[in-house]
Amino acid sequence: MNYFTKVINNNVKNLISKILPDFFFKRIPDDILIEPTNVCNLKCPVCPTTFGMKRKTGFLKFETFKSIIDDLKPYKKKPQISMAFAGEPMLSKDIYAFVKYANQNSHGTFISTNVTAINEKNTRELIESGLDSISLCIDGFSSKSHNTYRIGSEFKIIKENIETFMRVKKELKSIKPFVQIQTLLTSLSVPEKDDMIKWAKEIGVNSIYFKSLSIQLGHSDQIEQHVINEIKEKWSYLVPDQKDFKRKQFKIDKPYCGIPLRQSVVYWNGDLGLCCTDYDNTVINRNISKDGYLKTLFSKDVIKKRRLGLNKKQAICKNCDLGNADYMGYQAFREETKYS
Repeated sequence: MNYFTKVINNNVKNLISKILPDFFFKRIPDDILIEPTNVCNLKCPVCPTTFGMKRKTGFLKFETFKSIIDDLKPYKKKPQISMAFAGEPMLSKDIYAFVKYANQNSHGTFISTNVTAINEKNTRELIESGLDSISLCIDGFSSKSHNTYRIGSEFKIIKENIETFMRVKKELKSIKPFVQIQTLLTSLSVPEKDDMIKWAKEIGVNSIYFKSLSIQLGHSDQIEQHVINEIKEKWSYLVPDQKDFKRKQFKIDKPYCGIPLRQSVVYWNGDLGLCCTDYDNTVINRNISKDGYLKTLFSKDVIKKRRLGLNKKQAICKNCDLGNADYMGYQAFREETKYS
């Protein structure tokens, strides 16, 4: 597709996004990000939870989670329930109940974890609860690379915890969950990529995803300028020199973002969020406790705010490096679990 064709396609899609009937905003989302907690035990330097989140911290109640799943029972479409957002989901004592209840109601389930709390006992609980997929985060293949970014975490322990998870899965002969290792591409981790891939395959991981590091701080409208400057000055050296491993922006400005249309966010306290970059709940400001999840999501004022997000007219859209990214990373391999 040449440059002019892309421009024309973008203009057409831009027009469609502006005149899209409300009906399209009243469809069941493909993915619901439900936040078990926004508490985290690490201090990763360019994570919004570390440097920018100002909202109150807490833990999702099972009753709130259950109300969302129950609201979706009459519908044939069952969105994936992704239990990950601003905090570490394994810190929630109810995480197994969340997974089990969603699984019992035919929803796919996903967790992303920093692996610090993973052990043999809770691995068994997660697998037996019916978890469909999990992302295990380890940001390098040495103490220097991993510990530099995952502040508060120890590489050797994380590596052992991942190996424990895979050993237990094998012992149980469970196909699920699909296990992906996620690693940030930093100046320290890039030279270790091949060693990581070899190790991941040896222990039976299904996939490894190398994610590009961004310190553009796309949520910068929510952060004081002096904080942004300090973070960039201190951590810019972690961005790889190689062009192939840097996050790239669209060569042609993309005037719309489909995330608010296909994704929904529910914070631990029941508030609705616009999308996966609205980490500090700055847009919708509506709670599902009064009218329920779907009625709130499909209300006129929420649809209006989601439409503005679709057209990238919300303040958080201005510098968002997700909605404007042409390259976020790459999957090194993908293999399904097989047992003889």
